[in-house]
Amino acid sequence: MQKNIGSVNGLYPMPVTIVGTQVDGRVNWINIAHVGIVAGDMMLSMGKRHHSNIGIRKNKTLSINLLDASMMIEADYVGLVSGNSTDKSEVFDYYKGQLEGAPLIKNAPLVMECEVIDVYETDLHEHFIVRSLNTYVEEDCLDTDGNIDFLKVNPLLFEMSKRRYLSLGDEVGMCWHEGKKMMQETSLR
Repeated sequence: MQKNIGSVNGLYPMPVTIVGTQVDGRVNWINIAHVGIVAGDMMLSMGKRHHSNIGIRKNKTLSINLLDASMMIEADYVGLVSGNSTDKSEVFDYYKGQLEGAPLIKNAPLVMECEVIDVYETDLHEHFIVRSLNTYVEEDCLDTDGNIDFLKVNPLLFEMSKRRYLSLGDEVGMCWHEGKKMMQETSLR
């Protein structure tokens, strides 16, 4: 039997994203797990007081870096300290791709250079709508057809209710395929 536990957001876990930007000429990283997909583009919800927001607003660019569990300590650290008072530019080895103001983490299995296409503001947050212009993936995280294999990427995940990091489990089925079994079943009735 289901139990009502009140107004709780049950859409966790979410992928941990390390957002890279440049603020006043210095690379800055921040851990953002409040992300989503909006009509094929992406949204990052960030508190208005974050130092990274300055660079994002000025440059209209950022990077989104998915890390695996081997980089959990660094990922957690850049979410604990503010770029206002701490230089986080050397936490990760990084390189510059094609998009100015969007540093990319070298050892991350998947990184994206993104442009900001819109900003939606609420009282305490800025919600950046971004579009990936370039996606770079470690070759060993691609399948034989050249597509991203997220089981190989094994992105670090964030769960809010217990405030813990998780990793992916096993494949349990194929999208747009498993439901066909029910379609066949109902057509036989």
